[in-house]
Amino acid sequence: MPKTMQVDVAIIGSGTAGLAAWRTASKRGKKVVIIDSGPLGTTCARVGCMPSKLLIAAADSAYAAGQAPRFGVQTGKLVIDGKAVMARVKTERDRFVSLVIDSIDSIPADNKLVGFARFTDANTLLVDDHTQVTATSIVIATGSQASYPSDWQALGNRLVVNDDVFDWDDLPQSVALFGPGVIGLELGQALHRLGVKVWMLGRGGQLGPFTDEKVMNYAHQLFSEEFHLDVDAKVQRMNRVANQVEIEFTDPEGVNEVVWWIM
Repeated sequence: MPKTMQVDVAIIGSGTAGLAAWRTASKRGKKVVIIDSGPLGTTCARVGCMPSKLLIAAADSAYAAGQAPRFGVQTGKLVIDGKAVMARVKTERDRFVSLVIDSIDSIPADNKLVGFARFTDANTLLVDDHTQVTATSIVIATGSQASYPSDWQALGNRLVVNDDVFDWDDLPQSVALFGPGVIGLELGQALHRLGVKVWMLGRGGQLGPFTDEKVMNYAHQLFSEEFHLDVDAKVQRMNRVANQVEIEFTDPEGVNEVVWWIM
């Protein structure tokens, strides 16, 4: 039989939103339990805002060095060490994560549960069959994860989601990036400026968060000057070929193109 727990507030997820909910409810004198199955450290610190900005900082440095001759500053041949770039990203990322985990560790053990939570009714959770939690209020702060068509699974380990980028040991030679939203544009531009050949493909014509047509068109022009950008790509096929992926699509001018994604 699972043990039972009665609380005012149960929080599912100890990411940025979950920790904020914990602090707010605790300050108001509520009895709170926070539930997480791991890994700990928040999306922001582990695979989101913080490591992405580290990658962007490296890309900005490379871009500035490449622009220096325009100002009469000769820097010699630009060399980008992909392994060194990713080593710094991961080292700093791990430091950020450790600070977040320290914050989570400061929560009293009686107010934390490890495991997957599922609802058994509107006010009751069962955590990994070991604890039943009854709460007046339940906060769902589980975050989200990337989704993709099931047939893409055939690409094996050549298929990665944005979270996986920050576990790379080296930069790839080329990458096809699906989704020109905010995250896609950040990663695409950073990888391009770090010497990676980038094809960015989307559907439906939307670019980033822009809603004003003139602003979106101008942004499209600027990004297209750096890397291949097709916001409404017509992809005919994607095939795994050895350790590469072959992608055939029709560009905006109606020309069929085949690109290789090489890690």
